[in-house]
Amino acid sequence: MSEYERSTRGPVVTPARVIAAICVIVPFVAVLWVPIYDKDKPEVAGFPFFFWWQLLWVAITAGLMGLAYFLVRREDLARKAAAGAVSGPETGSEESGTDSSGAEGDAQ
Repeated sequence: MSEYERSTRGPVVTPARVIAAICVIVPFVAVLWVPIYDKDKPEVAGFPFFFWWQLLWVAITAGLMGLAYFLVRREDLARKAAAGAVSGPETGSEESGTDSSGAEGDAQ
C-alpha cells in the first residue's frame, strides 16, 4: 500500500465499526454470563427460563450479526466510493501531459 493510499483511508475506528463490535459482543455476554439465566422461572410454554433464553438469543444473534454486516459493508462501500472520488476520473495521457505510469511526458 502506498503512502497516498494510507493517507486517504480515513480512521480505522469509526462509529459504524463500534456499533458493529457491540452487536458482535452482546450475544457472547448474554449467552456466556451464566448468572443472567441460572434460574428456572419464568417459564414460557412450560420451558424453563434457561431454555427459552438460549433459544431467544439464537434469533437475536442472527439479527445483530446481520446489522453488523450491513453497517461494515455500507461503510466499506462508502469508503471505496470516497477513495474513487478523491483520485478523480481517469483522464487520457494526452490531456494531462502524463503517460500511463504517471511520469511527465512531452505534452504538445
